[in-house]
Amino acid sequence: MIPYWDYDPLLVLGPLKVHAFGLLVVTGVLVGSWVTRRHAIARGVDVKHLRDALTWLLVSGFVGAHLFAVIAYEPARTLADPLRLIMFWDGLSSTGGFFGAFIGLGQYCRKKKNAFGPIADVVALGLLVGWLFGRLGCFTAHDHPGLTTDFFLAVNYPRHLGGPRHDLGFYEFLVTLALFGVFEIVRRRPMKPGSLAALIGVAYAPPRFALDFLRLAPGDHPTLHSDIRYAGLTPAQYVCIALLIGCGAALAVIVHRQEYPAAPKSL
Repeated sequence: MIPYWDYDPLLVLGPLKVHAFGLLVVTGVLVGSWVTRRHAIARGVDVKHLRDALTWLLVSGFVGAHLFAVIAYEPARTLADPLRLIMFWDGLSSTGGFFGAFIGLGQYCRKKKNAFGPIADVVALGLLVGWLFGRLGCFTAHDHPGLTTDFFLAVNYPRHLGGPRHDLGFYEFLVTLALFGVFEIVRRRPMKPGSLAALIGVAYAPPRFALDFLRLAPGDHPTLHSDIRYAGLTPAQYVCIALLIGCGAALAVIVHRQEYPAAPKSL
């Protein structure tokens, strides 16, 4: 069984508190951006255009993450206080961030008349690395608690929180680690532009969809965070369905229409 992390904040400097979650998320953004740049150079993507694209992607991803969180996960609170829509520090959803980032990247490529596929591929590779740090941060914060269990990978929550539970942040870290290992092999093969990003989306959606069945539902615990359900599914599960269909359709179109490029340079 996995021990319960309970060492926050890591550092206190007067009014400043450094939490493991924030530190890991910032590290994920920085390392993910660095990995994205390395893959861009190896694949012949213009680094200047990539830098501008990342700015669009990060801003739109942040906005999408917030709007999806307050609208899909907390509709009653948002209807009661519509100003929450612009309180960007209050509520974020990773799945909403995916859609926001996709829209921002698409708009940038359309505005600058750049090919979407090559930039999407290198961004997806960098995102896999950044996601490792982000989900490890979720594990340290225990902000995605699941049902009680005696599963050997359960986290040993304190007794007042119900004892051993599935920890979805930790599980998704393991899933992302496995995907990273697989795509470290796949990325070395010659592939049509855009197909790598689409494959990563197709590979990520099913395990994330399945894991959400282990999440707490409203009323399961009086103090732990829970996720709202619509017709028995979480908002993230509907996003996973859309992601699987959208990326699968995109992959089919890419494979049918484009010629294979040369394999990327070794990193």
